[in-house]
Amino acid sequence: MKRCLTLSLAILPSFLILLSCGKETEKMSESLVGEWNVVSITTKSAVIGSREVDVYLHFGDDGTFAVYQKTGGLRYVRFTGTWTLDSGILSGVYADGGKWACDYKVSLAGGTLTLSSESTPSEISVYKMTDIPESVKENAIEGLTQ
Repeated sequence: MKRCLTLSLAILPSFLILLSCGKETEKMSESLVGEWNVVSITTKSAVIGSREVDVYLHFGDDGTFAVYQKTGGLRYVRFTGTWTLDSGILSGVYADGGKWACDYKVSLAGGTLTLSSESTPSEISVYKMTDIPESVKENAIEGLTQ
């Protein structure tokens, strides 16, 4: 009996740690759900040449995403697919089956989302929570990922 109790007490902390990690990832996933607009990109200017860059992200609670990206043109380009968050690492697959170029470490604080690329050179993008304007959604053209 003592042996079972000792074994149970030895296993319990490990189980609680695993359980809390799962809850933390679940909580972070819930916080990620919503709409975001890029505020800054640290390794790249928000301007490419003379072209302004603007990006909106939508993360659905069903594991889907939409990215609306404008790089100088008059219209936004929309990319869609699915996302997953595991141990604070965000990854995704486009609707056509292509994987994102890299995964991202996620940091959430208040209404700010920071995505740090897992690639070299590293890129850190900061987003603020905001609604995506209907005009962006309605006028976006479908993008190709491959």
